[in-house]
Amino acid sequence: MRIVRLFWAGVQIESEGITLVIDLLEHTAALSSFLGDPHLPLAFAPELLDAALVTHLHPDHYDPDSLRQKLRPHAKVICDPANAAKIVHDGLTGVGATLYEPLSVGPFTVTALPAVDGLGDSQISFLVEAEDIKLMHFGDTLWHGYWWKIRARCGAPNVAFLPVNGAVTQFPGMTPSGIPADLTPDQAAAAAAILGTKIACPMHYGAFHNPPVYVEVPAPVQTFLAASDRLGVVARIVEPGSEVAIV
Repeated sequence: MRIVRLFWAGVQIESEGITLVIDLLEHTAALSSFLGDPHLPLAFAPELLDAALVTHLHPDHYDPDSLRQKLRPHAKVICDPANAAKIVHDGLTGVGATLYEPLSVGPFTVTALPAVDGLGDSQISFLVEAEDIKLMHFGDTLWHGYWWKIRARCGAPNVAFLPVNGAVTQFPGMTPSGIPADLTPDQAAAAAAILGTKIACPMHYGAFHNPPVYVEVPAPVQTFLAASDRLGVVARIVEPGSEVAIV
């Protein structure tokens, strides 16, 4: 299995000549009004993709223009069942994934995992398996109590991608809470420890910081690395466009 971290929360996975992506984001213009312009360069997926996984429909995780451009005809877009109709309306082949029920996608086995969205929208996480490798991707979930059950039902992953920027939002029309809308660095490290992942890769940080609408915690990567070290978690920084070395 070849695993490449893409921009923001994007991940590209290849096995047996088949390529799927998770939370692909290549068009950011629509985000500028509330997230601002990205502070990091984009990393692009191949021109032909065989499948896509979408954790939820926030526009920094769901980029229908890129998926329409790059997915092969009738390629599946695996998602939360509550989001399938919207994805189909966008001209894509949306397929709802029931929690803990594996789906076959080419050489991959894809399983939806629990997640809790920071704005109350429908969100899932994913387990992707191939070649005896388990990869977990956690979108931009909040802290929740499902980590122990995920470990018990699915086993420990070889690699887990976790959001770490603990973003506090103040979107128009919403009373601000002051509470992070995704995992903080310390929470992400704790989740990685519970999951027993061999490698923990931080994602969802560094590209967007637009006070007061979207405020990233200070030094998310350094805090995550320090927390991981305290908990005995092997953390690995993978820059967008770079490959993850699996152990």
